[in-house]
This record gives sequence, C-alpha cells and structure tokens, in this order.
Amino acid sequence: MDTKTHTSGLALVGIILSALAMSVGWGFRGDYGHEAGAMVPGALLGLSICLASGRQDWWQRATIMAMCGAIGWAFGGQMSYGRVIGYTASSSLPDVAYGYASLFLIGGLWAGIGAAILALSVTQSRSYLESFTGPLVILWLVWFAMDFSGLTAWLADSWSFNDTDWFAALSALLVAGLYAAIIPRHRQACFFIMLLAGGWLAGYVILTELLSLHMTPPRSDNWSGCVGLFIAIVFYLIYQQNRAALKVALCGFLTGGIGFAVGDFFNMLGRAQWGPIGSLSALQGLDYWKWMEQLFGLIMGIGVGLAFLRFLRRNLIPPAEDKSSGNLNTVGLVFLLLVMMWSNLYKNVRNWAKGNHIPEHFFGIPIQWWFLLVGFLLSAMVLIAIIRHRRQELPLAPSSAFGRGQLLFLIILWIAVVGAFVQAFPGMARKGVFFVHATFWITGGICSLIVLSLSDKPGSKPEQQLAASDYFWKPGVRHWIGWLLIPVLIILLAYLTVSLDEEPLPGSHLRFEKTLQN
Repeated sequence: MDTKTHTSGLALVGIILSALAMSVGWGFRGDYGHEAGAMVPGALLGLSICLASGRQDWWQRATIMAMCGAIGWAFGGQMSYGRVIGYTASSSLPDVAYGYASLFLIGGLWAGIGAAILALSVTQSRSYLESFTGPLVILWLVWFAMDFSGLTAWLADSWSFNDTDWFAALSALLVAGLYAAIIPRHRQACFFIMLLAGGWLAGYVILTELLSLHMTPPRSDNWSGCVGLFIAIVFYLIYQQNRAALKVALCGFLTGGIGFAVGDFFNMLGRAQWGPIGSLSALQGLDYWKWMEQLFGLIMGIGVGLAFLRFLRRNLIPPAEDKSSGNLNTVGLVFLLLVMMWSNLYKNVRNWAKGNHIPEHFFGIPIQWWFLLVGFLLSAMVLIAIIRHRRQELPLAPSSAFGRGQLLFLIILWIAVVGAFVQAFPGMARKGVFFVHATFWITGGICSLIVLSLSDKPGSKPEQQLAASDYFWKPGVRHWIGWLLIPVLIILLAYLTVSLDEEPLPGSHLRFEKTLQN
C-alpha cells in the first residue's frame, strides 16, 4: 500500500470514529442535558481526532484536546432548542422554515464554537495553553461557589434577563480581569476569556435587549449571547491570523447547522409515521427524538472530523512545544474524570429518587449520603491515580502518549454509556428506551474496536508543512457554495415536512401566530 492510500485510509477511519463517537456522545447529552452533558461528546470527538491523526505531536496533547473539546461543546449547552423543534412540527410553512433556520443557527453555533476551541489545542504553543491553567481553575471554583451557595439561583430569580446565563458571562469577565491584574504573565489567557465573556454580553444586549429579537419566546435567549461569543472568537482568530483554526470553525458551523436541521427532519418523519415507519410495527413506538439527537452528533462528527483529519492533519506545522507539559495535563484529567463525571452522573441518583426506585433512607441515613460516600471513594481513587501518574509512579498508565489517549477515550466512553444505562434501567421495559440504549452499546463497541485497532506508528509527513497563519487555509469555493445552498436546504426540508401531514404533528408550536397575538 502506498503512502497516499494509507493516509487517505487513516483519515477515513478517523472520520468514521469521529462520527460514531459524537453520535453516542450526543445521545448521552440528550439524557443529561445542558452544558455538562455536552462536554462528553466534545471530549470524545477531541480524542477521536487525536488518536486517528497519526501525529505524535497531537498524541502528546490528547488530554488537552479532550478538555478543549469538552469546553468548546459545553458553550452550546446553554441554548434551548425544544420549542424550535416544535415549530418544525407545525403545518404552517413559514413556521416550519423558521424552525429549521433556527436549528441551523443553533447547531452551527454549537459546532462552530466547539471546533474553534478544539483547534486552539493544535495550533497554539504549549506555553499559551498552559497559561490558561490558573484562570480556568479559579473561574471554575468561583462558579462552583456561586452554585453551592445559592448565589447563582438568587441572581437568576432576581434578574432573569430572558432566562439567560448572564451571571456566568459577567462573573467570567470579572474573574479574568482581576486575575490578569494580579498575575500579569497570564494576561493573554485572561484576555481571551474576557473577550469571550464580553462577546457573549454584547451579543445578548444588542440582539435581545436593543433589537428585541427572541428566537423561542418565552424560552431562554442564550442563543444571542452565543452569537456574540462566536463573533468574538472569529475576530480573535482573524486578529491572531490563525487561519487554520478559522477554517475549521467555519466548517464546524456549516456542518453543525446541517446536522441539527437534517436530524430534526428524521424526527418529523418518525412523528408523522411516514412510509415504512407507519407500516412496520418494529419501527413504531421508538424514541424518534433520540434518533434526531444521535443523527445531530453523527453529522456534526463527520463535518468536524473531516475538517481536522482531511485539512489540518497532514499540512499543519506542529505547534511549538516551548514549555514542558505539566499543570494543564493534570487539570485536564481532573476536569474530565472528576468534574465532568460528577456534573452529569449525580443526576442518576436524583432521577432514581424521583421515580421511587430507591429507598429514602437506609439505616436511618438518607440514601443520597450512601451514594455520596461511594462517589467520594471512587473520586479519591481517581485523584490518587492522577497524582501518581503526574509523579510517573503509576505502572497502570501506558508508557506511550498514544496508549494513554486510548485509555482515556475508553474510560470516558464507557463511563458515559454505563452511566446512561443504569439511569434508564428502571424504564428499560419500554421498547423505545431499550432500543436507544442498545444503540449506545453497539456504537460504543464499534468505537472501541476502531480505537483499539489504530496503530501507534506515526503517519508519513508531507514535504512541506504550513503555519496556521498561511493563506493556504483560506476556505475554498466549495465551502462558500455550501453556504449558498443552505437556504435551499432549509426551504426543501420545510416543504417536505409540511407535506408529511395536513395536520400539525404532535408537539407542534406556532411562532408567528403568537407574535401577532401578542
């Protein structure tokens, strides 16, 4: 097999892995919701791209790529899209088209922001990335203290501002500014955090407060903040001349938007009992919403995986390793294996208690305390392993960077799959629930087989590699043609959806009629 064929085959395998990992991760996100749930598919996507890259410099940054993926996709978790999907279920063509256009925007923002943050992990120097360690830790501690003390809930109740997360953006702006004043050497990292927070606040103020734009009244208007945040990232990348990161951010936006719109169309096919879905009993009574969510992730994973593995993998110059790896890797492992998991899996106990699937007390002690004890013991085990690994005293950890990336992928994947399974187990008698979790296990198994079959031998290098600032990374004609075809796609999906049934589909909402009535 010649080098070109081998390289193309590796890229194809990587894109398939990215698609499947994002699909099962997005299914998990649907069960757990919001920013914390979206961290899991982002982390899995970052690791998929890393492991399938054939690049040693990316393997050395496996933990950082996973963390950047998790953080990048967490931003979109604040946006509400349930009511938007209701618009696409109506029988009014303008409402349905509006719903698909809104879904394109939401999906685009989600993947565009995520791809941009992930791209920083392979285009920026080690010293640049390490400078984020302190500000990110302090910011998380501030947010944790706000949530634990009840300050976040009090601020949200006292000043709703269209049910947005304004307090998170404002606190990030203040914390980063104060940190920069106290520790000047981290000002570059703090400036980036302040830029994102300021962009979010500007987007909300301009679009929602001044222009009175509301995507899904009375639901949250966090979308407008995300618009401002994405624009801030784009300007930052232009200012930094990071054309490689800008290219994958735009590709992510395009494919993320397509994924959300097309995924919801299949949801509508299920609700309308179209064609074989209505005639075959095996396809009835399934959870069509989960079909949609997993298709979201599949298409988004294909697009972002393609952008990284087809465009950046071979031609991007290795980022500068101008500082020894250290604190950020440790913080990344703590974030991925403790913070991310606690932020999601505590909901298992809460949902079991709501469904009366566990006793209220055991030996006179509230049942939640028993689960907390188990959680703290498991967390202590993970924390000790991380500390010993940092000291290079953990024989359990693979000796190679590639092996450690494989292990991290499998740990995150199977904790997510098993965690979602045990949460849903009380309702497994329902056909739809069983089918969803069967697909989780099957997809997770395929992902694991792919990851374990990947080679740890670096791929061949091209004769010339290019800096992230090179004009080579400017989007080509095909990219802009894709953007021009988006209105056609939205109108086509809207027309086909309205044609499915003369009456509104279950769960429908009207956007413009409500506006006129108000």
